[in-house]
This record gives sequence, C-alpha cells and structure tokens, in this order.
Amino acid sequence: MEHHQRSGIGNGTIMHYMLDWYRLPNSFDKLVWLSQILQGMAMKYAVEHWRRNMPRTMGTLYWQLNDMWPAPSWASIDWRGRWKALHYMARRFYQPLLVSGVEDSDAGTVDVHVTNDNTEAVTATVVYTVTDTAGTLITQGEMETVVGAIASTHVTQLDFSEQLAEYSARNLLVYLDLLVDGERVSNNLVLFGRPKHMVFLDPQIIVAISEVDATTYDVTLTAQAPALYVWLELPDAQFSDNFIDLQANQPVTLRVVTPAETTAAILAETLKLGSLYHTYST
Repeated sequence: MEHHQRSGIGNGTIMHYMLDWYRLPNSFDKLVWLSQILQGMAMKYAVEHWRRNMPRTMGTLYWQLNDMWPAPSWASIDWRGRWKALHYMARRFYQPLLVSGVEDSDAGTVDVHVTNDNTEAVTATVVYTVTDTAGTLITQGEMETVVGAIASTHVTQLDFSEQLAEYSARNLLVYLDLLVDGERVSNNLVLFGRPKHMVFLDPQIIVAISEVDATTYDVTLTAQAPALYVWLELPDAQFSDNFIDLQANQPVTLRVVTPAETTAAILAETLKLGSLYHTYST
C-alpha cells in the first residue's frame, strides 16, 4: 500500500479530509469505500461550482481518468476498468442539464441553480423536498423555470430558516429534482451540516431482485430511512448507477450485469450493499 501510494502526502491528506467530513470508518474495506466517496464529493463540489459560473467558466477536466496498477490515486476508473465512486458521480454532475443547490447555513437558505449545456433553451420544473433524517416529510414545493441555451440560471432562493431552527442542521435534508416533460433528468441533495455531525438512522434497505436474463438483473432498493452514497458491490459486475442517495420509502431500481450467468438466488447471496451509515455502524 505504501509503495503504490505515489504521493508523499497522499495517505495523510486522505485521512485528514475524510475526518473533516465523515466519521472514522470501522474497517479497512469501509475506509477504502469512503475515500472513494470523499474524492467523488470533492470533485462534485468543484465542478458544480464551475458549471454555475458560466460563462466565466465554460468547461472542466479532472485528473485522472484511469489507473495502470492497483493504487490509491486520483483516478476515477481502477486498473481493471471498474468505475470508482467518482466516475458514477461524474456522469451525474456532468449531465447536460444539472440542478444544484448552494446552502447558507447561517442564513438558512438554499440557492437553486439549473445549468444547461444544450444548444436550445429548456423549460423545466424544479421540485424540492425537505425531510428529517428519519425520512419524515417537512415541506415540499415546485417551480417552473426556463433555462437559456448554454447557460446557467439562478432559479430561486429557498428559505428554510424556520425549519433549521426547529430541526437543526444535523437533522435536515433538502432533495432537488429537475423534471423535463415530467421525466427526471437530474437530482441532487443539499445538506446544512457535515455528514459526520448528522444523526442518520439504520436505513434498513430492502433489496428485491428480478431477472432480465441470465446475466442481467434489476435490483430495486427501498430504504426505510434516508441513506447517503448507497452502493452495490459484486466483483467485475457492471452497474447502471451506484453511490446514490435514497429517500425513505422511495424505491430506486439499478440494473446489474454479472460477469457470468447466474441466478437471482445466487445473486442475492453474493451481492453486497453499503452506505454512509454502514461505514461507521456495526
């Protein structure tokens, strides 16, 4: 591990920022997963800012794409061609249509932005949903917006100061969805507190598997409480998405392509699942 870490400050820097934002993982495996999440969220934070900053910033590239050997590195694809957390997140934060939010914890506000990299203007609906960490709905609403071609628009500023006063920053989640013709094209999550300070419950995620063919399966995840960065793990499998945020009682279906023919029963035994909660809870 030390030999493959080619940055002299690499491991210490990873641990420093990890503990700034997250709780100490309870195993080496969980530390590896959480370090991937940390990397992805850092890139997400930066790229979303630069995309909101159009036209002053009109593009970004991150270092690096892939690895040539097993290593803790900047890559978003590992040495075997498997996507790390950053690569799944990058597909979302580089979507042509992006909804994002900037929180102000002192003021209790969220500035909502929609970024459009398409060459035509888009009429869209922004939906916001606010819950506590148990998944209880606190408030919700929606608004129509028109976003110009190759432009970023400040849609509105949402005021949640009353909710913050009642529930605190440790117990509030703001979900953003962007709909075009009724179809969700982008989603995001805004927190007022750092995840290590938030009181998440055991999400008790229910997994349902349905067969498409001998190597393709739809896996539906239903959390009983909000869960951050939920990932599926199966060696050499391909996932339609991963490291996603789940709302309470809002099923999400991911497609899994296995490296060889299998059955739903075997997949249920071999497929592993994790989330932020599972990185520190026994």
